[in-house]
Amino acid sequence: MTKRGLTRDRLADIAHDYVSENGLDALTMRRLAAAAGVTPGALYKHLRDRKDLQRAMADTIFRAVDLSDIDLGNPDVAQTMICCRRIRAAILRFREGGRVVAGSYSPSPETIRVSSTLTTLLRGVVLPQFGVGEIVLVLRSYITGFVIEEQAYLELSNAGEWDSLVARISTGDHARQEGADDVLAIMTGDRDLRFADGLRAVLYGKVRDSANILAPVRN
Repeated sequence: MTKRGLTRDRLADIAHDYVSENGLDALTMRRLAAAAGVTPGALYKHLRDRKDLQRAMADTIFRAVDLSDIDLGNPDVAQTMICCRRIRAAILRFREGGRVVAGSYSPSPETIRVSSTLTTLLRGVVLPQFGVGEIVLVLRSYITGFVIEEQAYLELSNAGEWDSLVARISTGDHARQEGADDVLAIMTGDRDLRFADGLRAVLYGKVRDSANILAPVRN
C-alpha cells in the first residue's frame, strides 16, 4: 500500500513518531517505510539515505524553534539567551532530539533561520576581539550537548535505572565527592537554571556589558 501525498517533511514526522515509541537506535529506513505504509524504495524519492533522514528530522526540530518575538534590530544579551533557551526547548520536544541534531549539519531554510538569528544577535553584542562564528559554534555545541545529557538522564530515570547507576558511582572506588557540582547534581536539580548558568559561563567576558548576563532572563 502506498500513501499519497508523502513528502520529506511528512516522513520526518513519521520518523519522529517512531522514535517517540521505540527510540532512535531502532529507527531504520526499512522500519520507516513500514511505519509510512510504503515500500522501502519509495522513501528514496524523498530521502537519499539514513543520514539524510536525520537531517530531515533535524529540520523538523529547528522548525519548532519560536523566534517570532526576537527583535533583530535591537540585539542584546537577554535576547541572545532567550534564543538559546528556545532552541533547547524545541529540541527537548522530540525524544532523543539532541542526538538527532548533533552532527546533522542540515542546510535547510529552518536550520539557517535559527543559526542566522543567533549569529545576528551575537554580532550585535560580542566584543570585537572574539569571532562571532566561534561563539555561535560553542553555543550550539553547548545547547546540543546539554540536551543530549538531559534526555539521556530522562530516559534512564523513566526506565527506573537512574538511581541504581548513581548508587554504583557513590559506592565505587572513585566515589563522587559530597555536594559535587557535577552532571548528577545538574541533571537532578533545576535544569532550567543550570542551563542558563552555563550560557552565562560561555558568554561572560565575551559580550558588551557582561553585567547584563547576571540579570534575570525573560521567557
